[in-house]
Amino acid sequence: MGPEYLSVATAATYDDPGLWGAHDPTVVRSRDGRWLMFSTDTAVAGGSGAGVQIRQSSDLETWSWYGHAFDGVPGPAAEWSGAEGIWAPEVIRRGDEYRMYYSASSFGSRTSAISLATAPDAVGPWEHRAIVVATRHDTHEVNAIDAAVTTDAQGNDWLLYGSFFGGLRIVRLDGAGLPLKAGDEGTPLVRRAASINGAVEGGHIVAQPSAAGEYHLFCSFDSLFDSYNVRIAASNSIDGPYLDARGRGLVDTSEPPAQVGTMILTGYEAPDGTVWAAPGHSSHLETESGWVLVHHVRDGADPKRHTAHLRALKWTEGGWPVANPLPAPEHEVPQSADWAGDWLIYRLDPTAPTPITPDRVALTSDDLVSLAEAGRGNVSVRGEVVDAVAFAHAGDLAFAGLDEDGVTVWGIKA
Repeated sequence: MGPEYLSVATAATYDDPGLWGAHDPTVVRSRDGRWLMFSTDTAVAGGSGAGVQIRQSSDLETWSWYGHAFDGVPGPAAEWSGAEGIWAPEVIRRGDEYRMYYSASSFGSRTSAISLATAPDAVGPWEHRAIVVATRHDTHEVNAIDAAVTTDAQGNDWLLYGSFFGGLRIVRLDGAGLPLKAGDEGTPLVRRAASINGAVEGGHIVAQPSAAGEYHLFCSFDSLFDSYNVRIAASNSIDGPYLDARGRGLVDTSEPPAQVGTMILTGYEAPDGTVWAAPGHSSHLETESGWVLVHHVRDGADPKRHTAHLRALKWTEGGWPVANPLPAPEHEVPQSADWAGDWLIYRLDPTAPTPITPDRVALTSDDLVSLAEAGRGNVSVRGEVVDAVAFAHAGDLAFAGLDEDGVTVWGIKA
């Protein structure tokens, strides 16, 4: 029995939930130009039923309910796992075909299956093709859920998957989207301590050459319910090893658990006082203006309520991706803006308690000159140098970057 919010929705009449109820979201563009968000079956959104929730948007800002990809869990996946709903879909386009990698599992068990379905368009109709990776709780170390696909520099697709237990692994795929070698469980990329049940999941890799590496791995650490957070590492090879901004590897089972991975997103108190708790299980998409990070997050006042945020994703001069402190997907920053003034400064220290609360700091034009002139560069915050990039949304200004200790720093103008 899993947590209540992951239960399959019961028959009822619902108002359109928008993004509320979205969990483990991923976004892809359909043939007609609409953006479609696919997410885990939950009990708190949309109409009754199960089979991968779908929402639609024309601008990545306003979302409405669309329906389900399937009428329930396709037979082979249900027979293997006993699942009543589908988790963590990954949807990609390859040529004229859309591919969905979807997970069927029971909470807290390694009896799971990642299956492949295909469709002529993102809106469907979706047809189950094959089980891609399958695991049993008593016989496998790794857990076959949370699929994500990335193409390497040579044009080959790779499947990153895994959750808790045996960590995250990566498997080379063939042209049809199946493992190149039958039965291959892949190369370990992330592994954490047994005392915390190897708490990592929701991994994905962005292929974006930078000073830090050619590939950037994102994953979620810790508890889904309260302490979830997103961490990153980089590598020049898609199958690793991946190192964080301080040179620490993500395959680390040391006790007590080591603070590896550079945290770029965690629970925080927004400027309006709203607490956004346990952000995680991210994915990414590429738009005409740049990359966007998509993730779910909980209402700090009622953690059973969850929604999705989309945040512009940019790379610092040092080569590290950082997410917009303002939950918005836009990349443009006004060429003429008043940067000097009071700022809310957040330091996303992985050892600090959450939610992170800001300090109010006065920053001068000299402190922020790089952002004003180029949109990126060094920012001085109380004498500390932050390698930052600028963001904006609806008249608000923000920046995000890494300090000299490799800790992510956010600034939101007060």
